[in-house]
Amino acid sequence: MKLTKTDFIQYLNCPKSLWLLKREPESYLHGEFSTFLQKITREGYEVERYVRDFFDADKNRAVSFQHVFETDAGLFARADVIEETADGGVVLYEIKSSTSVKTDAAHNHLKDACFQKICAQRAGQKIDTVYLVHLNGEYVRNGEIDPSLLLTFVDVTDRVAEIEEETAEQINQALVLLAEDVLERGGCSCLYLSRSHHCDTFRLFNPQIPKPSIYSLPRLSQKKRDELVADGIFDLLDIAEDYKLTPNQSIVVAAARAGAPIIDVKAIRAILSGYQFPLYFFDYETYASAVPLIDRTSPHKHFPVQYSLHVLHEDGTLEHHEYLEREARLPDRLLTKLSREIGPKGNIVSWHASFEKTRNKEMAELFPEFADLLSDINERTVDLEDVFKGAYVDARFDGSTSIKKVLPVLCPKLSYEGLDVQDGASAMDAWEKMISAAGEEAERRAEALLSYCELDTLAMVEIYRFLVAI
Repeated sequence: MKLTKTDFIQYLNCPKSLWLLKREPESYLHGEFSTFLQKITREGYEVERYVRDFFDADKNRAVSFQHVFETDAGLFARADVIEETADGGVVLYEIKSSTSVKTDAAHNHLKDACFQKICAQRAGQKIDTVYLVHLNGEYVRNGEIDPSLLLTFVDVTDRVAEIEEETAEQINQALVLLAEDVLERGGCSCLYLSRSHHCDTFRLFNPQIPKPSIYSLPRLSQKKRDELVADGIFDLLDIAEDYKLTPNQSIVVAAARAGAPIIDVKAIRAILSGYQFPLYFFDYETYASAVPLIDRTSPHKHFPVQYSLHVLHEDGTLEHHEYLEREARLPDRLLTKLSREIGPKGNIVSWHASFEKTRNKEMAELFPEFADLLSDINERTVDLEDVFKGAYVDARFDGSTSIKKVLPVLCPKLSYEGLDVQDGASAMDAWEKMISAAGEEAERRAEALLSYCELDTLAMVEIYRFLVAI
């Protein structure tokens, strides 16, 4: 039974989940291989291509790509690049599509590289030096991609050496676990992690966890999560009334106890009364890629390719405007159209407005001729999401203020279900495929993008109307 780098990282996150995947794959509850993860995988291969181009440019370097190392104990590694230097040294290169060396629990690049090194060494290959290769976040494309400017090489030999003993022991423990014929099924280590870090099989190992639960509490600290799990408290109703929580956490618990939303009508009125008509309900869809797609863009930097704009007048009249860029280019045409559709008065209403504001600041630098317009838009922008951070709290939101969580509770007649595009990641994917398609396929993807973005702003309109009504 092989233990790969991917397996090892899964072991570090949840040992029981890995055992089930390897020993009882028919019982494993695979999570959805999301559009976002598919995009990351594709981009990883693209970055590897530029690393190959970088090394191929120097014919004097002795390099091999995707070199396989295996051991009788089951370790398996496919090294991105192995180089034999003129002085007899051996260098291992680990390639990442990020713009930095990450060491968080979800993406520990040093652990990745250390696993590869240990596997190579146990297979009989000495490794003298270890490099992580990642993207240069400051790189700005100007014509053909220059791999020497796009890529950053970081010598992590010493940092890998510092964790090698610990990593070797963890690898041994993983191999021992996989040799076990029987697994104790009661609970998994993910109980101590936030919901976003739960394994795919969390519900299988922890069927007793209710919804909502302590994992629905916003920004719950690791210390408090450890305390609650240690005491066997998972249901919000079981949290002692004198247990110290933040105000935002306490109100979620209060809503769960009440079995109804907690509504501060005065606070909602205070927020909404500050809105000035006409109201421009506004949303961008953006594109970003690891390797910059067009000139004047950088790795993983977003640029708008689409917007939807619902304009609500004081008399209740509602009109809709939209724009979708049909080719790979910066959003100058988008801004030209937007400048004609947002008037000089009235608030721009967004959801999680910091995203739109950041894009506006970035575009103001790219297009100084639109700087005044974009600055004015930012000054007039209000965030409808703010209402749901304290003035309207419902346990059915499951601890989130995302519009995808709020909309089905407040306005169940509106739904993203059935749409070909249902989130930002799938919108990026659809736009990328649209600009490379033609004819009916391109039009079909365009219609899917327009429908999705229109629903985002219509959802804000209907949520606003719901709040006004109460």
